Amino acid sequence: MVEAEEPPAEEESSLELGGTELESFESAQIEDVEVLAPEQIRSVVESVLFATDKPISIAVIKQSFKGTQVKSKDIREALTELANEYMQLHRGFSLEEIAGGFQLRTKPENMKYLRQTVKARPFKLSGPALEVLSIVAYKQPVTKAQIDEIRGVESGHLLRALMEKHLLNFGERSDLPGKPMYYETTKKFLEIFGLRNISELPSLAEIDQLIPEGIGEVEDKETLSDLTGQLSQAVGSTYSEAEDELIKITDELTHITTSSEFFEQEKVRMREQRDKERAQDIREALAVGEPVEKKT
Repeated sequence: MVEAEEPPAEEESSLELGGTELESFESAQIEDVEVLAPEQIRSVVESVLFATDKPISIAVIKQSFKGTQVKSKDIREALTELANEYMQLHRGFSLEEIAGGFQLRTKPENMKYLRQTVKARPFKLSGPALEVLSIVAYKQPVTKAQIDEIRGVESGHLLRALMEKHLLNFGERSDLPGKPMYYETTKKFLEIFGLRNISELPSLAEIDQLIPEGIGEVEDKETLSDLTGQLSQAVGSTYSEAEDELIKITDELTHITTSSEFFEQEKVRMREQRDKERAQDIREALAVGEPVEKKT
């Protein structure tokens, strides 16, 4: 039996030295990192939010903390604390999570006072334009031919107008004959309608509150442009006038119904889906002997 040879003493010394050098290097790196207290983190995050007029993601905010110990979860905690603080102190603005980022936005109830002094470029949408926007939002990705088929009329000029307003853009090419481009909504669409992501869109059963009467017809009736007046998003300011106008739209359009067969069919489909899910929930509850909740 051959015994394993022990390493020379100088090699052991070398290994120990290497470990010591590595520990010293790591310690030096730790000492170079600036440590910020929670209140300092909140202060920096708040400054970053005030310095931008667009929703800003945690990843972008984190770039301001290079050379510190601050992690993404610390920024998330700071954002939550700031949002709660603004709410409790009855501030004139709130911190909202919108379009994949965070933004300081003026409270809608204060907009009537701001309109006296702060002016913004009008942001208007006609009824047909809003119909096209709604179709893309709910059916995306969708081609122009599919949009035309749903509406029963040509939609090219409306798509171009919505792209000029940066509410729509091109997606990928489809696999359909001729490989037409898909249309999709943009981040600006989410910003204006106050959505964190596209999954927060209201159900089509509630779309009546956004679509004016006479969609798809000659606009000899009241249009969304008439109703909204100054539907605007103030670029370069710390509030969004669109928030206030959207509240006005909701108040004024609660009695309006859509004229598009597409929306009516989708509403029926969604009601049937809800009924199917309700029936499944009842079956599962009965199977395990749980009480069945009454439908509200």
